[in-house]
Amino acid sequence: MPHVGSEIDANFYRLIHQMLGSPREGVAEDRRSEKRRPFLAAQRIARWDGSRFPDADQFIPVQCRDLTRRGFSFVVSGEPRFSALVVEFGVPPHALYVAAHVVRTVPVVRFPSGQLKPVHRFDDPAERIGPNGEQGVPMYLVGCRFTRRLRRPS
Repeated sequence: MPHVGSEIDANFYRLIHQMLGSPREGVAEDRRSEKRRPFLAAQRIARWDGSRFPDADQFIPVQCRDLTRRGFSFVVSGEPRFSALVVEFGVPPHALYVAAHVVRTVPVVRFPSGQLKPVHRFDDPAERIGPNGEQGVPMYLVGCRFTRRLRRPS
């Protein structure tokens, strides 16, 4: 599998720094060693077997939620059935590809406002009602850790 070093290279860190922009304010602290930054952007991911780079038609669009130098999260409608993936940041031919590993999957309800609420059970109708009475949609929030930068084969 073509890759650049065993860790993500300096160019990738510069790109992540640019995407992160200025620090966000008014967000509660969490247990992570790095602060997460909002990254509300559509990107594409593909299941990865750890060796063969996914074909272009294997990538699916996902809605990203946040980003750090070490990982990112996204929201999907179905529970992921994989633990390794490739994320495509940007648009080919100038896209950046990074291998990642799923570290956490949380059932959530997404409301029309974009707000997410963790839930215990999707089958409980009360769990789908938002603070303003709006109906939410069952989703999964997937947290991933970057493992290395990849190069798309020519």
